[in-house]
Amino acid sequence: MKFKYKYIDAHCHIEDKGFNKNRGEVVETAKNNNVEMITSGANFGGCIRALKFKKEYNIYLTLGFHPGNVNAEDKIIDKVYNLIKQHEKEILGVGEVGLDANVHNIGRQKEIFNKFINLAEELNKPIIIHGRGLERECYNLVNNRVISMFHCYSGDIELAKELIDNNHYISISTLICFSTHHQELVKHLDLENIVVETDSPYLSPIKGEKNQPVNVIKVVEKIYDIKKGDGTYSYDEIVNIIYHNTKKLFNI
Repeated sequence: MKFKYKYIDAHCHIEDKGFNKNRGEVVETAKNNNVEMITSGANFGGCIRALKFKKEYNIYLTLGFHPGNVNAEDKIIDKVYNLIKQHEKEILGVGEVGLDANVHNIGRQKEIFNKFINLAEELNKPIIIHGRGLERECYNLVNNRVISMFHCYSGDIELAKELIDNNHYISISTLICFSTHHQELVKHLDLENIVVETDSPYLSPIKGEKNQPVNVIKVVEKIYDIKKGDGTYSYDEIVNIIYHNTKKLFNI
């Protein structure tokens, strides 16, 4: 019997409206290729949809509040906060939450982020961090209170090593398929505490197509392509290490 590899897309958005026309097909394609997936609600409506599709498609789930929604009223943020508490047994973690250098009002972003860090600590769940351009600031706020996964990590190698040394996780996205920065990151990191993601339907490695969870295989293949030169890891080892890293992070 042919050995089948197991993969996990550690962060995607199955609930995104971009999948309204072919959501079932996207999930089926992933499952047919042994790709498990963790969908991530990023606003109140997205969290409601994510809860629905978790049950409909039997996939994993995290719930959070994207920093791009910084202008939301407190009552909306509280709705997401309460939704997470209400469904804590159904979720693997809190997020995505965090800071974004491309979004104004960093003070307000930090206030919201702290609220969800405290919640993750209370629930004893890992936190999924969106830290575009502000990775160090995000880590300073988390301050090792909870285990974190830096979704679509794009920071520097020094911080990446510091995060891993403190038992946090780095998520490598489909950006590695074409980004030299992300390729260099992987080149200089061991696979300890490395997970992989697509952030689909975003960050597609295929021009003109929406990203989808099955493309997480391309991330693993690219990591192998980078690592195979030094002979440290076989493809089997890379697949298994990353799969088990993800299971450990989310206590699956």
